Amino acid sequence: MKKTIILLIIVLLFNNCTILFPSFFERKPANFTVQNLWFTSKLDNHKEVKYLINPTQLNYTAKSTDDYNAQLVTFFAGELKEKSYLKENYKDADGKIIIPFILDYDLSKEYKENLRKTTDLDYIVLTKILTANQINNQNYPQYKSLQYRSNVLAGSVVFFKVFDVKNNTIALELNCKSSVYDDPDFNFDTNQYDDNSKIATYKSENQLIKKCFKRILRRIK
Repeated sequence: MKKTIILLIIVLLFNNCTILFPSFFERKPANFTVQNLWFTSKLDNHKEVKYLINPTQLNYTAKSTDDYNAQLVTFFAGELKEKSYLKENYKDADGKIIIPFILDYDLSKEYKENLRKTTDLDYIVLTKILTANQINNQNYPQYKSLQYRSNVLAGSVVFFKVFDVKNNTIALELNCKSSVYDDPDFNFDTNQYDDNSKIATYKSENQLIKKCFKRILRRIK
């Protein structure tokens, strides 16, 4: 009972503060842009197809239990039922894992050929995450259009691709760019830009990544 009363007091105080000081408690907006990079953005959900869900590589480690990977696995399990696999549960008749190696977002020619010859997979879901700093600091032409302004507080780009194993082509590809900028407001009285004192509630890159994944999954459903 005591904890409930304390919680109610905190909520009331916060609500009063937001009324008295609305600009201070207003969020800095998080922006999301989903871009289709292929002709289609819909999954092939024919009952006979098999998908391998490859966990996103982030800082060279990836677990299917990570927040963003877990929602990816849950989505495909719901959409495709028993036709989607993780590498750890995609095994041969002897119980041996068929694909023990790491699958990068951009598969090599040798990997593609090996997958076609040694598996009965139809598609592989490949994802990649780059933060704003990684986008701005990697000198690759393909990331030039995704670069962030210098006043970025947080940002990430989630790349999503479904590779068609049997036909050696891309079935669909999208990316989602997220950003939170520290944009000041122009003060016409002082004729200059002032800090708007808004709280950046989306400074966590992990939050932005999860929301990007949700937008991508909503697009391909």
